[in-house]
Amino acid sequence: MDIKLKLDSSRILHKEFTGNKPGYDALQVDTFLDIVIEDYKKMENYLSTAAREKEELLNQEKRLRKENEQLRLENNTLNARLKGISTSGDASLSNLEYIKRIAALEKALSKAGINPNDIS
Repeated sequence: MDIKLKLDSSRILHKEFTGNKPGYDALQVDTFLDIVIEDYKKMENYLSTAAREKEELLNQEKRLRKENEQLRLENNTLNARLKGISTSGDASLSNLEYIKRIAALEKALSKAGINPNDIS
């Protein structure tokens, strides 16, 4: 959203008024216009900085969107690889049961005087 101002600090600074009618004190007007000019300069600097920051943020957003898309694709690929792996507790329970059974058989062989490591 661009703001189009009718004045800028340079136009205010170089504005000349005509007429010699008695009216406002020229020094007070100049002092006030100096304040206005200072405010306009600050606003111009602020708008310039804001425009640069906006552009940087838009570039960062574009980069992050691209990175997000890459991560989403990578996530989909990894999820496809993991589909074949069982998520139920039965698989790990079954393995634990096998380990217990092997340990019991090794213990029985040891009691019988047979070294389980010698069996091929």
